[in-house]
Amino acid sequence: MQANLFSTPGADVRAIQRRLRGAAGPIRDAQRLDPVSQFVRSFIASRTHDRVSWEAYMRLTRRFESWDALADAPVAEIEALISGVTHAEKKAPELKEALRKIRVRAGRLNLNFLADHPVEQGLRWLEAIHGVGRKIAAATLNFSTLRKRAMVVDTHVLRVLRRFGFVSASAPTEEAHDAVMGAAAELDADDLYELHWHIKRLGQTFCTSVQAACAHCPLSELCLRRVESTASRRAA
Repeated sequence: MQANLFSTPGADVRAIQRRLRGAAGPIRDAQRLDPVSQFVRSFIASRTHDRVSWEAYMRLTRRFESWDALADAPVAEIEALISGVTHAEKKAPELKEALRKIRVRAGRLNLNFLADHPVEQGLRWLEAIHGVGRKIAAATLNFSTLRKRAMVVDTHVLRVLRRFGFVSASAPTEEAHDAVMGAAAELDADDLYELHWHIKRLGQTFCTSVQAACAHCPLSELCLRRVESTASRRAA
């Protein structure tokens, strides 16, 4: 069987980044949030359209003068402010508790100290907080001003990685993150930021949950699903 790009050595992750950059152009951040702000933003964004989660995030920033104030606010008020995001009724109490947990464990509501810790230690520290999985932890480290080397794997990215055969069809987010990091030794934090957004947009545009538009995908000839599908048709 023809090998797909992701299944070969780590240098090919750089190749796929170059191909996606050539197709869609470079992606660099315009402005980064501080780590706690990014934590809040990522916490409410799970399984929610970016526009909706950004609107909810901005409502929080307009209402509360600090994240300490949010941590001390009534759950009902938080839920009302983030209404529209998926599972707002669950995220509101968990976000409040998560911020209070950070304040207790770190001594204050600040995550800047993670800049001095290795990525794996930072991930473990954040994932010890109830409601925080690999996606939120990685986004806090990579998307924020910390600019740590962590790959953010959301629903779209995970779907693409599974279809490419980079991870198994049932692989969880943590496994996908670790697999990318294991093959991306040449990529720095900004490269991983860009790779996330390129693959995410690929998943939103071509490799959607409803239908894979392989004929128009810039990586179609490298995709294991496309290769196997073509081979099956020829065999038939």
